[in-house]
Amino acid sequence: MPSETPHILLVGESQVAEPLVTAFETAGDDCNGETVSLTVTDGIGAALSRLRGDGPFDCVVVAEWPEDGVGVELVREIRATDSGLPIVYLADNTIPDRTVPDRTTELVELGIEGYLQQGSFDPNIELVPRVERLATRHRAERLAEAATEDGSGYPDDDWLLEDALDALDDVFYVYDSTGSLVRWNARLNELFGLSDEELYGKNADSFFDERDRPAIRRAFNDVLEGNDKVVEARAKTTEGPILFQLSNRRLVAQDGSIVGVCGVARDVTLHRHHEEQLARQNERLDEFARVLSHDLRNPLSISMGFLELEREANDSEYLGRVADSLERIRDIVDDVLHVARQGTAVLDIDTVSLESVARDAWSTVDTNGSTLVVEADATIEADRERLQRLFENLFRNSIEHAGPSPTVTVGLLDSNAGFAVGDDGDGINPNVDGNVFEPGVTTNPDGTGFGLDIVRSLADAHGWSVENASGDAKGARFEFTGVTFCQSAADDTDSTGENE
Repeated sequence: MPSETPHILLVGESQVAEPLVTAFETAGDDCNGETVSLTVTDGIGAALSRLRGDGPFDCVVVAEWPEDGVGVELVREIRATDSGLPIVYLADNTIPDRTVPDRTTELVELGIEGYLQQGSFDPNIELVPRVERLATRHRAERLAEAATEDGSGYPDDDWLLEDALDALDDVFYVYDSTGSLVRWNARLNELFGLSDEELYGKNADSFFDERDRPAIRRAFNDVLEGNDKVVEARAKTTEGPILFQLSNRRLVAQDGSIVGVCGVARDVTLHRHHEEQLARQNERLDEFARVLSHDLRNPLSISMGFLELEREANDSEYLGRVADSLERIRDIVDDVLHVARQGTAVLDIDTVSLESVARDAWSTVDTNGSTLVVEADATIEADRERLQRLFENLFRNSIEHAGPSPTVTVGLLDSNAGFAVGDDGDGINPNVDGNVFEPGVTTNPDGTGFGLDIVRSLADAHGWSVENASGDAKGARFEFTGVTFCQSAADDTDSTGENE
């Protein structure tokens, strides 16, 4: 069975090794358990015996002066048989009776992963995190390679998970109970341009704008008290200013003790920008709707009222034309007002019968001898009022453009992919076929050109897509997809009903 933790070999005399062992043990205590498996030897010969006999190691830490030689000799021996094993070298030029030539070039050529000068670094900050990450990565690669060779699959999901965390676009982090950073994924290094040594132990609020730090501290304390917390904070990163949304959870050990806080920091800069932009657009739409509703409708109603009084006393062909023009203006105002308010109204989603809503919509339209056929025995999730408005506009479009007494059909798409509304009329004029949903587009001199634009806005509000599917077939046809069905459509359509 493979070791549950990465296996590290520490080679050096006791006065060098003991403080390093203490640092690794302290890191394990901070994380409420052993983070690595550590083997210590004092000489090169003993280290080589361990490497050959104690199973695979995932990182070797070599001091400059082992008991029986010079550390670089061990590095040469290791590299003679293993070019991929991570090695961290601890140089030491402080011993008076030992001459130390510059071995930096050779060590680099031998492919060491770390070089530290003894006596000039804090092992808790600069050594332990680096070694643990090197060992963790090597172990994952070693186990994955072994699994590939024997076909057994990835043998340890823990390291697969670590690789997955490093692949995230979000930042993953773990702080201990004092608020010091102890674990993170590679995204944090990338965004702040900091090494593992520089990140280890940083306070939870130190990454963020001064103005947001109090909120970060309050959120951290709230989470430690058992309250899950989401907070937003700004930070300067290597990719520019970012607004982060931090979702935090408390970490509790099996014995009930509080270990710390973990969480995910997500870039919501663009999302918030879009929200603010949408809010500004909605404010402008509200103002536009107010102008239409009050500043235009009221004087229009007054004008139509006085015109009606004048026609009762002195009617004429010219006054009739004025009445027709005012009614057209009223229709345009009503349609534009509906479009303006469409973006800000909230959907009231319910389960509704397509057939029932279609027939209710048909009953409100001046059908002028047209016929409705419903072949849609299905229930969907929709806002009933808006769905009825959608049908009303489609029905009026068919009645106004399809020719005398058309048959309008409401049916289902194959495999319940959505529904369609079509007619058997003259079809859509080729001159406007490609832009029928644009506001103001119409071939009817008495039309406003907003009917199909309203249909599209109503479909968008539901999260549906609508397509002009008329093609070469007779009549117009509009198909709606992305619809959520609550029950399967009936396979048998013998119950198809007709309305006139």
